[in-house]
Order: sequence, then C-alpha cells, then structure tokens
Amino acid sequence: MPSRFFTGGAALRCASGSLVLALALSTSALHAQTAAAPIEVRNAQGKLLASSQAWKAPSAARMQFTVQGKIKNLPYQTKAQLDWLPQGQRYEASQEVQIPVLGSRRQASVGTIAAGGLRPEIFLDRGRKEHSATFDTQANQIRFSRGNTPAPLVLGTQDRMSVFFQVAGMLAAAPKAYPPGTRITVQAASTSRVAPWTFTVRSTENLQLPAGRMAAIKLEHNADSTDADGIHSAMWVAPSLGYLPVRIRMVEDGGRDELDLKLTSHSKP
Repeated sequence: MPSRFFTGGAALRCASGSLVLALALSTSALHAQTAAAPIEVRNAQGKLLASSQAWKAPSAARMQFTVQGKIKNLPYQTKAQLDWLPQGQRYEASQEVQIPVLGSRRQASVGTIAAGGLRPEIFLDRGRKEHSATFDTQANQIRFSRGNTPAPLVLGTQDRMSVFFQVAGMLAAAPKAYPPGTRITVQAASTSRVAPWTFTVRSTENLQLPAGRMAAIKLEHNADSTDADGIHSAMWVAPSLGYLPVRIRMVEDGGRDELDLKLTSHSKP
C-alpha cells in the first residue's frame, strides 16, 4: 500500500519500496474536495482568529539542501533545490530533488501575488510522468489532470508548493500574531484533490545546519488519528531568511522511513 510523506511546501511517497519526494507537509486530510475557508488561524486554546491575514512576500531565493533519509531502515543521501521567484505581481516556486535509483522529481507553482498572499494558477508535479492542477477562476474550479472530480475554487486556496510561501509570508508580515501553540490551517491542492494542512507553531530553536547556525521557528504537523500512514513531520523557518524553510523532517512507518532536509546554501537566483 502506498504511503505518503509531507510537502511548501516538501511529500515523500513510498510505493513498492520506492521513495519519491515532493516538498509538502502532508496529504493526510480529513475532507477532500472541500469548499471550506482557504486559511484559518486558531490560537492555542482553539479560538478562531481573524479570517484575513497580512502577508509579505519573502525575497527571491535559491536554496540548496542536503538530504539524509532511510527506506525501510536502509539509509541514503541525496540533494534538493528550492527556488522562490517573485517578480512584480507574479511568482514562480519550484523544487527538485534527486531520488536514488528513480532520478529526479520536480514540482512547480505559478501564479499571481495579491494583497492577502498567493493565488496559484497551475501546479505541476513531474517525475516519470507529469500531472497538474489548474486553478480556473472563470469556472471557479480546480481541475486535476488525473481526471478526478474538480474541486470548488475558493480564492486563497494554495497548492503543494505555494503553501510554504503563503505561510512564510504570513509569519513575515506579522510574526507576533503567531506565538507558540497557534495553528494555521491552509487548504492546499495536489494533482488529485484539495485537502487541509495544519501547521502548529512551536518554539524557536537554534539549528546547526551545513549552511551555519541560525535561529528558526518550528512548525509541526502530526497525522490525524484516522490516517493509517502515521506521518509525523516538521518544518523550521528562519526569520533571518524571510521565514523560508531551512530544515524539513518527516518520519513514518514507526520510524522505518525517514527524511531530513537541511539547508546547505542560500543565494539570490
């Protein structure tokens, strides 16, 4: 049975013993094809806060990661690259990872930048095959190339890549609005459905990374109790880098499958 790891956002899938990475926190969703509010923020007590959030675009960046992981307890190492390219009212975000044996996997999101954040137009996921999700504003639908039933398009809904930069921009615009315990839920589209992802803000940690020591806020996701995959994942975002992710870690199958991305370099594209 296939299992799923993560995404801004990287998702790691294990099928017939093969792992494939896509930068996303998790596809463990309670409701697919939802028309729920695209973004919800709740405090540590569960109280729903203001439905509209300030957003600030992180600066353009090219980020290189070293990747350490294991598949059924067998260790491996590889590399990944994340690009964030805002230009005027447009943006492009992409991630590519080299997968042992399988080659490379690339995901990309293209769209516009609005006052409240990102509005994706198309999301691409390319491995051995290419699949997509198209955000059709005229039809108010998100269409999936896999042939799944279209989902309602609610402005503010993200995709597996844009979700990371949407959350980063929210933290960058109002960091004091997200103290430890805050839960940020974002509706995000894959190439087959829309599902909610919830990030719980944890404390700031001082990380020792290949790129150097830096302070980063931990955002954590734990699989819902109804999710058979049992995914546990975390992302660390650095205020000094516009709240972009500098570490991403995922664990499933009781710890037999694991993935840990750590920043090695950061530069302007």
